[in-house]
Amino acid sequence: MAEQNKAQLKKNLKDTNQWSRILYMVLFWIILYFVMMVVGVIVFIQVLFALFTGSDNENLRKFGADLTQYIHQIISFLTYNENRKPFPFGAWGTLEEPKEDVVDVDEDIIEIEPTDDKSSS
Repeated sequence: MAEQNKAQLKKNLKDTNQWSRILYMVLFWIILYFVMMVVGVIVFIQVLFALFTGSDNENLRKFGADLTQYIHQIISFLTYNENRKPFPFGAWGTLEEPKEDVVDVDEDIIEIEPTDDKSSS
């Protein structure tokens, strides 16, 4: 059993896909740090807008919502809840769910019988 564990560990350490993912994770951890600084700037500017105009800036609010989704994507990738890489290696915005061709075996099948095109006289 100990030999199996050692062999599995050796295999895992040599897996280039894992090392590649780890490098991407470090990169996205750094990106997340800078994105959080941008969020801090947006918060500060929104506070100034609220103080001077009495309301928030709609464009900054929408951009903040996009950043919130982006942060969610990064954290999902970092915590192994998502395998697709966020922007700039994927599309900006909401990640699309993978499309699966699933056939429902319980679905009712309707058979259609051919009809005669000949008219009866």
